[in-house]
Amino acid sequence: MTTPVEAAESEEADPKTRTVCLVGMPNSGKTTLMNALTGGHFHTANYPGVTVSLLQGRSRKEWGPPMTLVDLPGVHSAVNPSPEEELSCEVIESRHSSVRADRFVLVVDATQLERHLKFAGFVARQGKPIVVALTMMDLLPRVGAQVDAAGLSRKLGVPVVAVDARHGEGVPELVSALQDAAGPPAGSSALATLGEQPAEAYRQVRTLLGDSDTLVQPEGLAVLVERDSLTARVDRIAMHRYLGFPIFLAVLIGLFASIFWFATPFMDAVDAAFAVSGDFVTGVFPDSMVAAFVAEGLIGGVGAVAVFLPQIIILFFLMTLLEDSGYLARGATLVDRPLSALGLHGRSFVPMLSGFACAIPAVFASRSIPTLRERLLTIWIIPLMSCSARLPVYALLLAALMSDVFRQGLALAAIYIASLLIGSMSAGVIGRFAFPDRAPSLLAMELPVYRIPRWKVILRMTWSRSSSYLRKAGMPIVVVAIVLWLLSSFGLGSAQPRFADTTAAPLVVPAEMDYSLAAQLGQATEPVLTPMGVDWRVGVGLISAFAAREVFVSAMAIVFHVEGEDEAVQSEGLLETMRTATFAGTDEPIFTPASIIGLIVFFFFSLQCISTVAVVRKETNSWRFAAVQLLFYTGLGYGAAVATVQGLRWFGVA
Repeated sequence: MTTPVEAAESEEADPKTRTVCLVGMPNSGKTTLMNALTGGHFHTANYPGVTVSLLQGRSRKEWGPPMTLVDLPGVHSAVNPSPEEELSCEVIESRHSSVRADRFVLVVDATQLERHLKFAGFVARQGKPIVVALTMMDLLPRVGAQVDAAGLSRKLGVPVVAVDARHGEGVPELVSALQDAAGPPAGSSALATLGEQPAEAYRQVRTLLGDSDTLVQPEGLAVLVERDSLTARVDRIAMHRYLGFPIFLAVLIGLFASIFWFATPFMDAVDAAFAVSGDFVTGVFPDSMVAAFVAEGLIGGVGAVAVFLPQIIILFFLMTLLEDSGYLARGATLVDRPLSALGLHGRSFVPMLSGFACAIPAVFASRSIPTLRERLLTIWIIPLMSCSARLPVYALLLAALMSDVFRQGLALAAIYIASLLIGSMSAGVIGRFAFPDRAPSLLAMELPVYRIPRWKVILRMTWSRSSSYLRKAGMPIVVVAIVLWLLSSFGLGSAQPRFADTTAAPLVVPAEMDYSLAAQLGQATEPVLTPMGVDWRVGVGLISAFAAREVFVSAMAIVFHVEGEDEAVQSEGLLETMRTATFAGTDEPIFTPASIIGLIVFFFFSLQCISTVAVVRKETNSWRFAAVQLLFYTGLGYGAAVATVQGLRWFGVA
């Protein structure tokens, strides 16, 4: 079973096995070949920048003696490399602390031999065995092109094997060549004599190929795309000067809408399943604190994560479908120009859009952004996208603010539009301060031909990426949910009314919400909440919302003692209670237009999602980045809420 690993976490290979590194330019087919060699489940796509960490696995047993295979990030050139390209160069030059290559598979797109072979000189000069794997061979007959692998091998001085990794053709021959390959001394092959500068190496490769009869019609992918009738016909519309962007926007809106439409019944089913499980546990042991812990803490905590899995699966399925067909590469080129003006990348738009469903898959989707700066900047602004977890909160607060349903809908639409605009503008501002040394934001790629999606691979990849969501985000949110349950279920014995006349009260005892540790924590933070125009009971809801934002509604129902058989009855009762709730000992209402708008502003900006923090930490490999993001957005939400409430009061809005 193969496992993706970060560079710093790569395991050392068994000394008895050979480490074979797959190297090449982006979009050459490395990861697809990696799948064929290992039987693993790796992400493949028709645009560069997908492989942004090392992928490691073992060769399949039927290929003979085991080999440790490592898929390196794609490299355009060893001259002025990006951070991802530098990682590959470290491995190639044996400078990496964990990965030591014994052999290289140089993956070359057969439709672009000149461009892809110019990087071969850098690999060949390391003096280690090389086997060239020619991919995309199935595309050549569509334009009448031919490549003689045996003749090319004689010309280059290294083994060359034609492969079709999508169908497994040529893979046994490639493995056999790897087993038999011997390391030539540096300079013994034609590849090792190529110049170090990309332009120079490119000219030398063209001359080398031009002097041989191994290549017929070496025009490359540009001619392939032009001659391919299906690709040309579709692109006349999809890449139209005026229609291209609206079409791409419509596709993404359809993707976004599908996440809600298709996922809702599955989310309801998952939620119902966990609710039934919790009710079963409490029904068997109705008065047991352990049963309450299992039902509300463990089952409830896991359910809080699992309920979003249908959205994750649908999002990953549709994105993988767009990637594999070749369309998403075109969409990236369409939106690159406006986003690059803000310091973002063309591929930043898909994570931003998917952030309206859930920030977790949006952070995962940012992996496709090739440059580290723009990837981090995209991850930084994703919390500003109004995810689906905010919907119950906005619905409750807008209903408490206004009774007109039409006005509520307009206000909700304004919130979503504002999140997209403010997120984009924030990227422009933060990028200039946090990343002042900005390199030009360039999107250089060849547009691949359209290909029929491989449903088996898409489904396999969808499940692989979706299950990784549960593995990465599940444990942190379960732990937090358990902690919040403990805080809301227990309190200090000295704070309980039933021990008021007792001199030796227990230290900690089961307690009602009003006298729980959560309530005491909320009361301790009340001086901070007063400028927001709310009291400690709202503070308990805000603290509980850090596990999941939608928990705010149920937490408010608990602290305000609202009961109901279902969510609709509970919400209606909560609205009525909110309209009459006052500060303790006074007749001053808590929920006024100013304080409600302040709460909306707080939820708009604040990062109240521990699972998102955990995923950001994983994706950036930095607790500092995740902690600064959490503190910044929470502080910004608080400051903006206080400013909103006080400003409205200053203008006479209570």
